[in-house]
Amino acid sequence: MFCCLACHAPLDETNFSARSQCPGCQLTIENVDGIPLLVRDRQVIEGTIAEARRQGLDAWYTKPQLGQWVGPYRHHVRKRKQWVEGVLAERKLRHDRQPTVGLDLGCGDGSNLQWLHLHFARLYGSDYNLLRLLRAASLGINARLFMADICEYPVKDDCFDVIFFNHVLEHIPDDAAALREVRRILKPGGLLILGVPNEGAAFWQLAYRLQPNTRATSDHQHFYTADSVAAQCKAAGLTVQKIHPIGWGVPHWTLDALIRRFKWVDDGLEMLGRRFLPGQATSLYLQLSK
Repeated sequence: MFCCLACHAPLDETNFSARSQCPGCQLTIENVDGIPLLVRDRQVIEGTIAEARRQGLDAWYTKPQLGQWVGPYRHHVRKRKQWVEGVLAERKLRHDRQPTVGLDLGCGDGSNLQWLHLHFARLYGSDYNLLRLLRAASLGINARLFMADICEYPVKDDCFDVIFFNHVLEHIPDDAAALREVRRILKPGGLLILGVPNEGAAFWQLAYRLQPNTRATSDHQHFYTADSVAAQCKAAGLTVQKIHPIGWGVPHWTLDALIRRFKWVDDGLEMLGRRFLPGQATSLYLQLSK
């Protein structure tokens, strides 16, 4: 599956050691605590992260993510999980088998690997943040973890049956390049589940205007709507099968987090929003194919 970024020679993942070498060009491949660093230049990536942290975005790169299951948006996050698991179950029934090879693209601390691994015979997870990969590895989940740059991905074409690309695209400056790589590594007939915030919608643009300081603490590069993210996906050669909005709130970040920690509030806003404000959801989930 893996290939060298320099010469594209195949790499044997069973032979990754502390310092492996590409059999084609002898490029050195570092390995930290069992995690191969399959990037062209680790120092460039770590320099980018360090610069973002100096600019006040430390939380985006270091704050633990497992708290999403107990934090103020825990009910919303569980709705996302429930919907994704429904999509995977439907695909399994339709194909009369469990998907073979899955990928959590931008897996972070592994909070989604904890349940995704139950749906695949073989699961991979990648991120470009080594700290988060080490945290994911500490969970002891049966998944192959590796460092990678989404825009220059170290695998051959047509590798994955299912790719879960969850709330990552909005952080990537060149989102078009990222989507092209995702299409390249997805098997023909495979499934891409893409989740993004719906922050281009009027509600959430208003939230940023009401609390402009929150923009300075976010590293989001793009603010999608259903139409804009669908257009990006189509431009990358992906077919949009379905767009599913999840979660509704109030357009004020502090108040929204305060009241949606109560399940009855989150459920009530979901019911009202889905009926009366379908375009103003918190999150968008897309089912896409190649």
